[in-house]
Amino acid sequence: MRRAFLYIILFLPVIFAQAQTSELDELTMPVLRQKLAASKEDTTRVKLQLALGHLMFSKSIKGQKDIDSAIMFAAQAQSLSSRLNFQFGIINSMLLKSEISYNKGDGAGGVKAAKNALAFSRQHNNSDGEARSYHMISKYFNTGSPAELRTRIWYNDKAIAIFRKNKNNHSLADMLTVNADMLFQADRTTEALRFLFEALNLGKGVSRRTIEGIYWNIGRTSFRLGDYENALKYTLLARETAREVKDTTTQVCTINFFIASCYIKKQDYNRSMPYSKEVISMAKRYNDEGFVRSGAYQLALAYSHTNQLAKALTLLNEMKSRPGGFLKNIALNIEFINTLTYAKHFQQAKEYVTELERVLPKIYPENIQHIMNVHNALAYYYSETGKVNKAYQHTELYAHLAHKLNYSAGIQTAEYRYYQLVSLKGDKKSALAHFQKEKAIKDSIDNVSKAYQISLLHIENAALEKNRHIESLTKDALIKDIKMKRNELSQRATFGGIIVLLIVTALIYSRYRLKQRSNAMLLSQKLEIDEQNNVLKHLVSSKNQLLVEKDLLLKEVNHRVKNNLQIVMSLLASKSVYLSSESAQQAILDSQNRVRSIALIHDQLYKTDNVTQINLALYIKELVDSFDNFLNNDVNNIKIVCEIDDLMLDVSQAIPIGIILNETVTNALKYAFPNHQKGTISICVKQVKTFVEVEISDNGIGLPMDFSLSNVNTLGINLLEGLTAQLGGSFRIKNNNGLTIFLRFPMNSSRQLAYSGLANELAYQ
Repeated sequence: MRRAFLYIILFLPVIFAQAQTSELDELTMPVLRQKLAASKEDTTRVKLQLALGHLMFSKSIKGQKDIDSAIMFAAQAQSLSSRLNFQFGIINSMLLKSEISYNKGDGAGGVKAAKNALAFSRQHNNSDGEARSYHMISKYFNTGSPAELRTRIWYNDKAIAIFRKNKNNHSLADMLTVNADMLFQADRTTEALRFLFEALNLGKGVSRRTIEGIYWNIGRTSFRLGDYENALKYTLLARETAREVKDTTTQVCTINFFIASCYIKKQDYNRSMPYSKEVISMAKRYNDEGFVRSGAYQLALAYSHTNQLAKALTLLNEMKSRPGGFLKNIALNIEFINTLTYAKHFQQAKEYVTELERVLPKIYPENIQHIMNVHNALAYYYSETGKVNKAYQHTELYAHLAHKLNYSAGIQTAEYRYYQLVSLKGDKKSALAHFQKEKAIKDSIDNVSKAYQISLLHIENAALEKNRHIESLTKDALIKDIKMKRNELSQRATFGGIIVLLIVTALIYSRYRLKQRSNAMLLSQKLEIDEQNNVLKHLVSSKNQLLVEKDLLLKEVNHRVKNNLQIVMSLLASKSVYLSSESAQQAILDSQNRVRSIALIHDQLYKTDNVTQINLALYIKELVDSFDNFLNNDVNNIKIVCEIDDLMLDVSQAIPIGIILNETVTNALKYAFPNHQKGTISICVKQVKTFVEVEISDNGIGLPMDFSLSNVNTLGINLLEGLTAQLGGSFRIKNNNGLTIFLRFPMNSSRQLAYSGLANELAYQ
């Protein structure tokens, strides 16, 4: 059984090999458009326009819009090149116009544009443009005519000679690949292979994408000549290279299609499936209907030959729903017949046989390949169902067309079917004759394949030997270069050593003299330093003695201040005895309490070694004890509860805190619990990061409901506001189930408040 796509493979064009104008031709459309948008009016912009113009023709499906875009880019490139006097741009824009005419089928206009480019290149001695013009002119000669094919090869040879002379390896590799395809068509296989392997060696040094196309062309040629092992080897190399260069174009579809075809030819259907699936997936993504159907027919063939008929039919039925046409529907019917006939489902196949017989007369004679495929499918069906005469009839028609195309594989298929059908008729003599013909054709095809394999092996070995020779020469040159560099280095090292020795000798003598001077200087400096050290020791000793004296003095000062404050309190107490006014006596008592809060601080400073900071927890405990001793007449009814963090506070902040606590606790003891009411006064002091938070609360009767800070002007409130401001903090009062005062201020690390300032404020208030 033969498949249509296996015939089509042999005539796929060389889609990879195009003589590139610059390295920009390898970039993708989005990247080129982005670079064009950001480019200036210079030669780079011209190259981008030319690259975009060429890219319009590398699409698998080209429309009028693509041709119009190419025309626009060609015109823009030619206009800018003329203004810049950029010969490369002028020549290649002419050639792009020729390529546009070629794709539009305008042979006369295309040849004229290419010849104009050739004349311009010769006039300006631009050999690169001359070579590209030769290549463009060659495209207009038909490969179907032996004479025109020779002319086409001749033009390509001229381009190759120029690129080789100019050492333009990138373009040379492309042209060698293009001309190799022409040589294969002219049955000059050995020359073609040499060209391909030369292009392969060149491509390794200039472009991995070029290598991708060369591998594919070697694989394609190997497949065409029946060497499926090498076809598989080189198409797999092409696929691997495509991955390296991150090729995502439909070229990858072609490579995967060939790999699957190689596995099918080797009857390894399971291995062919992943590649066929990838062809379908990628073709759907690019909306390439031709590859969608070709991949589906490949996969259906693999399914049917691995006993997965249901999957094959599902896939073929899916093709029914896709956009089609007369010839595409015929190809689909052929696939149904081949699949169902192989599975022996003749009754289901009959429906498609009837349809093919109905449309066969309607196929135009120029569609000779489709007619051959129809006859081949019908002959296969009728031979399998035992209808010898009908099978023989379609085989004759198929054989006639195969002879007309000189399609050896098709002729072999026809002769083998003749042999089968004549054998069924019992004509052994004719059967033997057809068998011998089929075997002769097969041997001829095998001989061509073997000859190709031998040529390929020789050329591979020659290329390998050449590469080894080049590597050997490279190594020899490298060794010579290393030896020369080593000798040069040795000479330089000797000369340098002598210079270094002289320099070292001079340095040693210089260092000796310098050392002598340095030793004398160091001795003088040592004596001076020793003298300074003695002075410093004396100063440090004096300083330490002064610090001790200072601490003692501060302790004595604190002790005397405490004693003086005790005297003040005694004087105030004596004075209160002679006062008859209760309010005056209360004022004297309040002043005593305030002085006591300050005296406790100086007492603690006197008792501890730290003369600048107060242990707040210890201080507040002593202050609370003084409240119980001197103010709390209902000590059994009113409890003072303290929750104080262990922290050290600067004296400048401890005194205001002591006075605030004295004022608030005194006020609570006097007014919060009338009529010997039981209650609790809570004092809570916590350090929160760099702030101190103080909360003084009671559960007494609280303040009147109409109380407002803005309407009150009492000494206690004035003290609270003034001292809070000195602390740089804030306070607020909450009157709910008793009275709560919240105070928050930042901790000071140094004494910022002077006693004199505080005393003045207290005296003023």
